[in-house]
Amino acid sequence: MMKMKRYPYCLILVGVAIVLMSTSVIAQDKPFKSLKDYPDHAFNVREYISGMQKGGRNLLIWKDSSVSLTQYSSVKVTEFGGRLLPQQNVFSYDPYIALVNSVLKSSLKLPQQDSPDALLIEGAVVECNPGSRAARAWVGMGAGRAGGGVVCEVYEPGKPNPCIRIYARDTGASGSWGGDSVAMLNNIMSQVSTRLATAINTNIPIKQ
Repeated sequence: MMKMKRYPYCLILVGVAIVLMSTSVIAQDKPFKSLKDYPDHAFNVREYISGMQKGGRNLLIWKDSSVSLTQYSSVKVTEFGGRLLPQQNVFSYDPYIALVNSVLKSSLKLPQQDSPDALLIEGAVVECNPGSRAARAWVGMGAGRAGGGVVCEVYEPGKPNPCIRIYARDTGASGSWGGDSVAMLNNIMSQVSTRLATAINTNIPIKQ
């Protein structure tokens, strides 16, 4: 009788074990979300940077250690967009997105070529917030900070998942009477774009 009572519990334990094993296998197959996995205006920065390592000041990076990029001789850089930015009607993101694309492409030292055998570099502006000048001026202590963030993913030709992911971010809260928000955000986006380009130049060993 005791054995019969234990039987349902054994089935439950076996079922839980199967679910956990299945979840583990799925997690190993795809341990992260790429930019393509997020719907519009729904980027989750904490989820995205999970598992990434510090790659420099205000920069995180993840690299697939099983992939060698020395066979490639060029990169193709697509336009970074603002699809994942939160919706708002206060100001236009467009000038800041254009600035990111301009600084990034001009700062890349790698050969850029629109070729099917080039490494594909895709990315997005995921944070573009001028903050509050009033809060910076009257509250201080970090209140009203402006912030900007950019994400980049590097793909081998024909591969569905990135082999490198980079996240760069910066903030600002200084200036007379809280500083000019537009100038501050322009400076932040320029800084993160330059930092991102430097990380790309350093971590992609293009064939010479």
